[in-house]
Amino acid sequence: MDCQVTYFKEKDAFITKLENSDEQLLKFYQYNPVEQSSFINRMNSSNNGREQQLAQIIGAYMSDLDITASQQENLKALENGAKVVIGGQQAGMFGGPLYTFHKILSIVILSNQLSEEHNKPVVPVFWIAGEDHDFDEVNHTYVYNSKEAQLHKIKYHTMTPPETNVSRYSPDKEALIETLKQFFKELKETENTKPLYNKCLNIINQFDTWTDLFKGLLHEVFKEHGVLFIDAQFDQLRQLEKPLLKKIIEKHQEIDEAFRSTQQQTKTLGLEQMIQTETNVHLFLHKDNMRQLLTKEGDVFKLSKSDVEFSKEEILSLIESEPERFSNNVVTRPVMEEWLFNTVAFVGGPSEIKYWAELNEVFKLLNVEMPIVLSRMKMTYITERTDKLLDQYQLKADNVIQLGIENDRTKFVREQASEDFIQRVEELKAEHAKIYKHLLAEVEGNQDNVNLVNKNNEIHNDQFDYLLKRYLLNIERENDISMKHFRELEHVLRPLHGLQERIWNPLQIMNDFGIDVFSPSTYPPLEYTFEQIIIKP
Repeated sequence: MDCQVTYFKEKDAFITKLENSDEQLLKFYQYNPVEQSSFINRMNSSNNGREQQLAQIIGAYMSDLDITASQQENLKALENGAKVVIGGQQAGMFGGPLYTFHKILSIVILSNQLSEEHNKPVVPVFWIAGEDHDFDEVNHTYVYNSKEAQLHKIKYHTMTPPETNVSRYSPDKEALIETLKQFFKELKETENTKPLYNKCLNIINQFDTWTDLFKGLLHEVFKEHGVLFIDAQFDQLRQLEKPLLKKIIEKHQEIDEAFRSTQQQTKTLGLEQMIQTETNVHLFLHKDNMRQLLTKEGDVFKLSKSDVEFSKEEILSLIESEPERFSNNVVTRPVMEEWLFNTVAFVGGPSEIKYWAELNEVFKLLNVEMPIVLSRMKMTYITERTDKLLDQYQLKADNVIQLGIENDRTKFVREQASEDFIQRVEELKAEHAKIYKHLLAEVEGNQDNVNLVNKNNEIHNDQFDYLLKRYLLNIERENDISMKHFRELEHVLRPLHGLQERIWNPLQIMNDFGIDVFSPSTYPPLEYTFEQIIIKP
């Protein structure tokens, strides 16, 4: 594979500011992500003493998988106190958006780099956000049909969407297999299609819950990298979390004040508000088969969907006896993750690392050190056909990825059209503008006639615009093959006006580039980078 690194200008320059050690931004984080001293400090920091229990819990969680030698080594290293690089994601259908896989690759690449530089093992860990309950965010994906040059949304349909977290939800296997068939129906047939389909089918038949299906696919793809997986909702993990869950209840008001104070500071700096929440407790409680938000009103804790109240003592007692019923929200999840693990660096998407800035004081309040916070690596894949189309129309891939195809498509159409025709229509429009200016001068002072002239002018301008639009549309129809090519470039390189990795599914890449495309041997040696990577076969 050929991997080219290219610079992309961001809309808000957030990542660039982090990369350039912007002082105003860095005050919301505890480490500078580009200074070597940050990594040395984290590598040499004291452990929290939970590593042996964590290794046992992760081993139990992964016990239904065919653990590889590299995963066994990393479990042992974790047990012996090895630091980790960690990141996580919701359990998306068929792996979710492509950036989920890129996040894991980023974790692996950074772990390997740190292991070599410091001559000690650093373990890659992926945190599955199984406690999330917003099923609409994970029940669909997209697939690109190259024959039609169209992007299709593929959705798993259920008559009763779960209100509990996705780790507790078991989808209907027949319906999920039908959804898988719909997805593969849109893919072009390659030598990888049938074995890839069978691999997905085996995973559906082997696992039951939504997050276990997700875990099964990720494991198949990344097991040779030695990646360890853990579900945030795993019952044994909740047992370990009891001390911090209780502390969150005891200090809920201080936590809320610290969070909202820091959030206001980030907004004052001009940063976009990332976390939207009305609660003042920042925990969920599972009741009546629903994941419900806890809030404190007066002396009692209330639930968002049930008419039941708890005293603080009752909540603390529940944490002790049934911790698996509790889960973190967006404010307390990062702190819980870092309280559990001895982390060197957290790897997240651009939005994730922005909202971590709003949590700086929450980390300090709970006496948990925020690790180095890094953005995941960004990757775009270009097939041989896409590369040929770019050459055919003399386009640059990085321009299309960053800006889209519309300007290039418009330029192409204008080049096929008669410039004389377009110019004469523009001249007619300009001449009419002069005439209407004189007409308005003639009727000045008579508002009815002024309105009449303006309306008539508007009608004529609309007709000129319609003439040009329909003329250029006819040119497009005469060049329908090229228009399809431009659509294809857009759906491949900038689908739905965004990065490929935010829309495309990893199965599409595995179908085009090979089932083992994400294996350690596929890429040339990669180093962690803030920049965009363009990948060609």
